[in-house]
Amino acid sequence: MGEIVRPLFALPALCCALTLGAVASAREALVLANIQPRESSYTARVLSLICSDAFGRVGMDVLLRQTPPLRASIEAEAGIIDGEVGRAIAYGQFHPGLIRVEEALASVKVVAFARTPGLSVDGWDSLKGKPYRVEYRTGYITFKTRLEQVLPPQQISSVVDAQSGLQRVALGSTDLFIDTEEYGLSQLSRLQSRYGALYRAGLIEDIPVYIYLHRRHAALAPLLANALSKMKADGALGRHIDKALSEENAASAPP
Repeated sequence: MGEIVRPLFALPALCCALTLGAVASAREALVLANIQPRESSYTARVLSLICSDAFGRVGMDVLLRQTPPLRASIEAEAGIIDGEVGRAIAYGQFHPGLIRVEEALASVKVVAFARTPGLSVDGWDSLKGKPYRVEYRTGYITFKTRLEQVLPPQQISSVVDAQSGLQRVALGSTDLFIDTEEYGLSQLSRLQSRYGALYRAGLIEDIPVYIYLHRRHAALAPLLANALSKMKADGALGRHIDKALSEENAASAPP
């Protein structure tokens, strides 16, 4: 009899172990597009750290995948991926199929680059009534919308990447190129030896950026907003920013 009883007593423990294993393996992981290019190392780092923490607090994993802005919009709207990170608040007006998490992740500086000596800008309104030909990176709906509010269509154009945009300014094809500061400056440093006249012409806007989720994850949005709010309150957000800056400084330090 004793030989039969021992396996029966072991059954509950075995079932419990199997159940826990199934729960652990079933932890859901969402795939979100990160529109920050790989060259934007600090921004990519800080968004990854913040998102990993926020999703972890609601019992989920997240994978941020670097994706060009236009492709990110298409895939998120179609439900091919679960959403996007790093989009402005106005982005939701043009993508009703996406749900914004109503707590900002961080903020991203948007700047202008020029070649003409003395040309400077200070905000979108500083472009109003000016004859400048202005270009932005394709897929940034917020940039397009704001430019259309201050300039006629014939003065606005877009390019697929920052290098092309900066080169067109350097060659006189356009007067200003608008992009995120970190990415624009990283590309500018690569081109400086060939186009030394290019420079940062001023700050356009400091934009808070958000997570946008496909509508199938609508119930998750308030949970993530609450997690992000708590992260701000308990100092986690600041710690992630400090860590990303520290990693960035270490990576760029001379050997």
